[in-house]
Amino acid sequence: MNTIEAPPKLAIIGAGGIGTNLIELLVPALRRLGMKAQLTLMDDDVVEAGNLGHQRYTEGDLGMKKVEALATRMSDETSEVILSAQAENLRQASQLAGYDMVIVCVDRPEPRRLVHALDVPWLDLRCGGDGYVMLSSESQQALVNHMTPDHEPMSCQHPGALEDGNLEFGFAVAAALGAQWIVQHLRGHQPPVQAMGSLTYGAFNFPAVSEVSA
Repeated sequence: MNTIEAPPKLAIIGAGGIGTNLIELLVPALRRLGMKAQLTLMDDDVVEAGNLGHQRYTEGDLGMKKVEALATRMSDETSEVILSAQAENLRQASQLAGYDMVIVCVDRPEPRRLVHALDVPWLDLRCGGDGYVMLSSESQQALVNHMTPDHEPMSCQHPGALEDGNLEFGFAVAAALGAQWIVQHLRGHQPPVQAMGSLTYGAFNFPAVSEVSA
């Protein structure tokens, strides 16, 4: 008796510079490849005017919940890539129950650590200015811990950058790396374990850490 395999359930945490560009790349790619997926977008922020330069929203989205604006625009009833909006911030591990894969694109350590503790494949995408970082569930745990210190929430643009007209595109690189990782993983291929670098200076090496010091 043939059984119908359920489409993988993915949670994408964060609908800012990385998250919106990730969705813009990922959803058309999955549809073009004829792949099925259920994508849940999780973020409680609303669209503000300051988001429009580097996040995939328009003036018509102002005041809307980010995930609702994004899911509405990217949804297609004829597609087997299904998007749903969950207008809440990630605060507890229970919010991640039932997902086959989780991608975190937020600028706070607390939700990142909730994702790092999962036993399903996960991806952690970060950026700052023209720099980008990608860590995954295959990364060394001590390195993940070392790269996730306590800090206040941060924008993907350096302080004062937007006011100075200096939009930098590290968020776009992180999003592209993430989309590639997800598609490769879903196709059963080995995706990159991690990456870090800068558009100006190229690839960087991660610091050497030991499991003992984690």
